[in-house]
Amino acid sequence: MIATHMTTILWVTGIITAVPVVQFLLPATGLRLLSGLAIEDEGGRFFARHWGLCCASIGALLCYAATAPAARSAIVGAVVVEKLGLVALVALSWNRPFARGLRLSAGVDALCSAVYLAYLLGG
Repeated sequence: MIATHMTTILWVTGIITAVPVVQFLLPATGLRLLSGLAIEDEGGRFFARHWGLCCASIGALLCYAATAPAARSAIVGAVVVEKLGLVALVALSWNRPFARGLRLSAGVDALCSAVYLAYLLGG
């Protein structure tokens, strides 16, 4: 069932995953809008931009995987590692004030990971 809709799933989740490109372009504003976090120092803005660029790259890879079935499993497998990493980090920090704004992202990433794993396992 999932395999028959994987192209659409990858396009939609790829576009959603790429949304933090806003942080690359406008690090302080993007981080505040997307995660409810504020950064005051230049180093924090640097890392916010980098994270935004990484998310945009991962989203672009998911969109590419939608059009390149031969590369799909490798890309989806790598994305699962990244997404579950964020889920784990947020879960470990659940009660910390900064994690509040990341819970929605972690929930979306957990759902995406479940769908991707089902696809990879032949579901």
